[in-house]
Amino acid sequence: MYKHHTAIASLILGVLLGCTSQQPMQTGAPPIVAPRPPPAAPEAARLMTTEEQLAALRTAVAQTTAVPSIGKSDVLNISVYDEPDLSVVGIPVRPDGKISFPLVGDVQAEGLTGNELAASLTDRLRQYLLAPKVSVIVQEFNSLNYTIYGEVVRPGVYPLHTDVTITDAIAQAGGLNKGQFRATSVELADLTHAFISREGKVLPVDFVRLLREGDMRFNINLQSGDLINIPSGLSQEVYVIGEVNKTALFAYREDMPMSRTLAQAEGFTQNADLSRIHVIRGALSNPVLIVSDFNKVIKGAAQDVRLEPGDIIYVPPKHLASWAHMINQIMPTITAIQTGIILTNTSGSGN
Repeated sequence: MYKHHTAIASLILGVLLGCTSQQPMQTGAPPIVAPRPPPAAPEAARLMTTEEQLAALRTAVAQTTAVPSIGKSDVLNISVYDEPDLSVVGIPVRPDGKISFPLVGDVQAEGLTGNELAASLTDRLRQYLLAPKVSVIVQEFNSLNYTIYGEVVRPGVYPLHTDVTITDAIAQAGGLNKGQFRATSVELADLTHAFISREGKVLPVDFVRLLREGDMRFNINLQSGDLINIPSGLSQEVYVIGEVNKTALFAYREDMPMSRTLAQAEGFTQNADLSRIHVIRGALSNPVLIVSDFNKVIKGAAQDVRLEPGDIIYVPPKHLASWAHMINQIMPTITAIQTGIILTNTSGSGN
């Protein structure tokens, strides 16, 4: 009986093994293909918080704050302790950068700070006085200036006689431009894209928080050479800059993809890094950075970037690593494009 059961079990096992070794039936149905994964979305960097932005602003201001140098047309007050005959008020710096002072004659003043000029005068007066103590105060800084352009009533270059803040500068320029929309006065400025640059670098000032919400922590003092740009809220444009053959801005249109806009730049330079094209969105002082691999986009392996008004497409050179280096490349180009537009509009309105 045991042998009989063993034979039956062996037979069943053989049948099962035979079934598993047979080829599947051909039904004519197409083979099942795994769905292709969707194209990868471009990477986007997060915005800084307000506190992070303020911390970055304090650092930037501390790194760029410098004692202003004396320049042509500045007016000086110079006094020598216990020597009233040598104390002179209202000495102008001549066009050659020098001043005339009793006993010592012509002295170079341009390019020196007040303390440096005082030290120079002290050294020269030692020929005539035992222990001269010289003090130099700049009464008028006529050589210092800042620039504000864009949607203000009176854009231009303004002297920096005294301490001037951003809001002071806007007020001095007559305030923000206004226009009429449906019988209502509206501001024309685009504060989201407004920026202030110093020594070619954008300072992280939030113009929306400063001018709309009254956050005076962003209301920094200006330095000579500062440039404030208040762009128009009516213009709908995108920029294409960097390692392209045609750096320019183009009118924004609905459903405007990055790849099609780049085609208008008439090709790339040999140094272009197409794997890390940056779309810069929002304020230059605190932008959203969208990094896209153009090679994958044109192959359908990555999503294209849908542009928004004011976006900047930046094609970086190879081996350019940090955002700080990128903004140093971007700023001069944006400023040159916008300045060219302003000059064109100004010359056209004067005809």
